[in-house]
Amino acid sequence: LYSTYKTIQLLWKLQPHLIVTNGPGTCVPIVYCSFILRCLFSLGDLSRFGEDPSSSKRKVFRTIFIESLCRVKTLSLSGKLVYPIVDSFVVHWPSLMERHDMVEICDVLVPLVDS
Repeated sequence: LYSTYKTIQLLWKLQPHLIVTNGPGTCVPIVYCSFILRCLFSLGDLSRFGEDPSSSKRKVFRTIFIESLCRVKTLSLSGKLVYPIVDSFVVHWPSLMERHDMVEICDVLVPLVDS
């Protein structure tokens, strides 16, 4: 509970535009705390009429999750937990992309080969 409180406090203070994580279990609380704060920011923006909807405040706490290179057939537990709430989910293997709708593939380390 203490670490969650400190995470929210730090995210509130820094208000990062983008959080990029590569998937250790310690990233899950950070991703969920940023999601909660992003929802709170969105509710606050809805109450302000007349503001530009593309204001920079609406673009804070975006998250990108990069799945581990060693995950070939299934997602990691961290990946399964954050998959529904991240803005971008990146995998390295085409087999994972075929199984999940919202993933993007990064073929820098594992080039796609047309067979």
